[in-house]
Amino acid sequence: MLCIKTKPHKRKTFLIVFIFSVFSTTVTYIYLQGGHKYVCKIFTTCFGHHLKGDEYYKHGKWRNLSKQQIAKFSELGKILFLEKEYPKINTSDKNYTILVWKYGSAVHGRHIARYTNRSFDPFEDCSVKNCLLTYKDEDLEIADLVLFEMLYLLGAHQLPQTKRNPNQIWTFVTEESPLYTFLYLSLYQPYPCFDGFFNWSMTYRMNADIPLPYGRTIALTKEEKNKKFNFEEWNKSKRQDVLLVNVNTFCRAANNRWVYIEQLQKYITVHRYGGCGRYKCPGYVARDCLAASRYKFYLAFENSNCDEYITEKLWWNSFETTSVPIIMGTTPEILNQILPPNSYIHVNNYVNPRDLADYIIHLNNTPNELEKYLEWRNHFKTINEHGMFQSKSAHYCRVCEALNYNNKKKKVYDDLNKSWFKNQCQKGWSTFFGLNVVLK
Repeated sequence: MLCIKTKPHKRKTFLIVFIFSVFSTTVTYIYLQGGHKYVCKIFTTCFGHHLKGDEYYKHGKWRNLSKQQIAKFSELGKILFLEKEYPKINTSDKNYTILVWKYGSAVHGRHIARYTNRSFDPFEDCSVKNCLLTYKDEDLEIADLVLFEMLYLLGAHQLPQTKRNPNQIWTFVTEESPLYTFLYLSLYQPYPCFDGFFNWSMTYRMNADIPLPYGRTIALTKEEKNKKFNFEEWNKSKRQDVLLVNVNTFCRAANNRWVYIEQLQKYITVHRYGGCGRYKCPGYVARDCLAASRYKFYLAFENSNCDEYITEKLWWNSFETTSVPIIMGTTPEILNQILPPNSYIHVNNYVNPRDLADYIIHLNNTPNELEKYLEWRNHFKTINEHGMFQSKSAHYCRVCEALNYNNKKKKVYDDLNKSWFKNQCQKGWSTFFGLNVVLK
């Protein structure tokens, strides 16, 4: 028997409507009083560190990570993000075999060939070189670690079906957000169960067993700080007629980024390159889109708003080209622990696309304020490690380093849904009476 209690439901509905009305009215009032400068304080904490001398930059202290976060880092994670010294080990004592199961050839062009006709040493400039890489499935028995590219998998039936070596480390690899982890499955299909198979993770998150971020922020040495960033030269090198650019070949998105850009274009010109835009960039991402490097601001809009999901859109198309990134993606609170201080603009800080457009125009007309978004270059540098645009890939070097440095005490990901998929993403951008609403 179905029992419907109408009165409590009505009271609950009225309460929700009342609370939302008060909230939207308050935000609208604040917007009319001052725009994004005040709304920023509601939606997120406005970022602005007071620099504290050299100690602020050392050993990742500027990230302001909690003890709980650091406790989840692997040894390799502490080296990459806390600038911990590399351990002194004798690599001659042990050689490791790394097997890329089934799909090694699918990623070979990027990580080994660098989108050229030759092969490069995957351990070039790596801190350790005692690893052998193989794509041969018959090497399963001798492999110390097996990489499984989740993007191409359909289910556990594609994993090795033979008896497993108990000392072997099975590692799931993904560079995609939880919403697009599997290439051949839609957002609306139930994801296959991989519980109980994997020992390590290899993802862009800082707490991965093998962290594989698209890029990293590193504090400059004292010697590197001697050369100051020249804002005047930068300003002259950029286009003055059109300020905003976006490059994209993936025209789907779970966060309404294209709707936002369409609204933004009503108030400011945006040049869009690639398969999703008017202007073409042949060969992207095997080759760089050089035309996009001449714009002052880059719309680094990811395809989904998921924790720590920051791709080449920011690290290469923004930072590498010295453009100021405007981000739609993971939250500012997370970004502040990953990106250089005061290095980006986030759409969450603006009540609507028009407010963002007004701010961009204001910055362009106020050079001393625009310069603040580039001042970080006197204290930090960013490096790209994704292997796109014929750049070096750190992919297999990181695996070899993890085998040498990480604690190999046996563990298993018994609930992959909880550790990788669940509660990691926000629904994205929407509007309510013209206001920016960040959906959870």
